[in-house]
Amino acid sequence: MKLPEGKSRLDLVKSGLTGGLPKRGRFIVSIDRLLEDPDNERKTFSNMDDMIESVRRHGIIEPITVTPDGEHYRILTGHRRFRAAKAVGLPEIEVLVREPDDSINRRFKSLISNIQRENIGAVELAETLRALLDSGAVATQRELARQVGKSEQWMSGMLRVLELPARVQEELRTTSAIGYEMAQRIAQVNNTQLQDELVTAAKAGESTRSIRHRIDSHLAQQGGSQSKRQRTALVIHLTHKEGTCIATVKARREPQAREAMLTALRHLEQQVRDDDSLR
Repeated sequence: MKLPEGKSRLDLVKSGLTGGLPKRGRFIVSIDRLLEDPDNERKTFSNMDDMIESVRRHGIIEPITVTPDGEHYRILTGHRRFRAAKAVGLPEIEVLVREPDDSINRRFKSLISNIQRENIGAVELAETLRALLDSGAVATQRELARQVGKSEQWMSGMLRVLELPARVQEELRTTSAIGYEMAQRIAQVNNTQLQDELVTAAKAGESTRSIRHRIDSHLAQQGGSQSKRQRTALVIHLTHKEGTCIATVKARREPQAREAMLTALRHLEQQVRDDDSLR
């Protein structure tokens, strides 16, 4: 093997460029050795200009965390830093190598890290939570909430973000001005026009306090007419009898029956998901 100019064989071994890959420790490796994790929660990489400029000036300050994957390393944390390093043409990068986890543990660790730092958008987070539930990695929303250190109410609120209209979800993907709490509150609003207005206002720089006040005012008005809406879909049952499960939603034929029944069906869906006896 022909050695690169100015490099000894020991240098190559230390850099992970030849021989077996180190399984644990802190190393300088060729950036070509790194692979992005296809299961990474972050799918949208926006607002990268500042990070790219920082890496251009100062390099990567905090090592990227990786795990061995064949003849490469798969990135655990630091996808944005990796992309910035590639953008400025860094040939090598410092990494912290950790022992490989099974895929479920790896996803949970990455997810918890991102939640703690609010490091991915609300829609991407909600999609990841839903994917974990649908994959059977956890049995219920309650268990998923416990795994990530959040309340059931928080978990339910995050999953409700996926009920927003597609255009609103797309707006949330492309703005960093709306955090998890605000996204959950917007998802509580049962008015698509107001949802659009709130997202637009947040992108334009309206204060969180002002937006929160607008949402609270709307919900208060909804509460005033809630009793009338409830009359249209008052009966929501999930019952078990002699080995049979029966789900029932009843509504009167009234002007608001459609809206009320759709709401009731969402509640019924949640009851089914949380009912451990159905598994």
